Amino acid sequence: MALRRKQLSPRLKTILSFVEGDCLADIGTDHGYLPIEACLDNIVKKALACDYYPGPLSKAVINIDRFGLGSRIETRLGYGLQPIEIGEADSAVISGMGGMKIIEILSASKEVAKSLKMLIVQPQHDIPAVRQYLSDEGFEIFDEVLILEKHRRYTIIAARPN
Repeated sequence: MALRRKQLSPRLKTILSFVEGDCLADIGTDHGYLPIEACLDNIVKKALACDYYPGPLSKAVINIDRFGLGSRIETRLGYGLQPIEIGEADSAVISGMGGMKIIEILSASKEVAKSLKMLIVQPQHDIPAVRQYLSDEGFEIFDEVLILEKHRRYTIIAARPN
């Protein structure tokens, strides 16, 4: 019997469509659905599922093990991009949190953020502040998508360091 995959929401599908490179870092991974789908669909060779809280990370571990992806997805407990080494990930996703929290995460690990080929952020609010921060820090915003999901609008921003 084949394992049943979690159907990604339109928001997560859109975020995943921007991912490029060999390694994805999912910051605030929660259940690990994004890195699981990225590996199952061979969008990336490997992924780092990072979360600050042990509870959600333990759920991610269970889901990763269900699909036999333990050799391709590594879980890491820690704040934001801090569990990631410079140059270790090609793409990073920071989604589903406030814009000021995203700015705080990026500010705390500027070198890691600037080593990425692709940064995909989806702030829940304070979107202009996120755009301004990215611009001030030398990121080029090359795409921005507005998604309507369950009567709520989500802004997804794709950026590259200059």
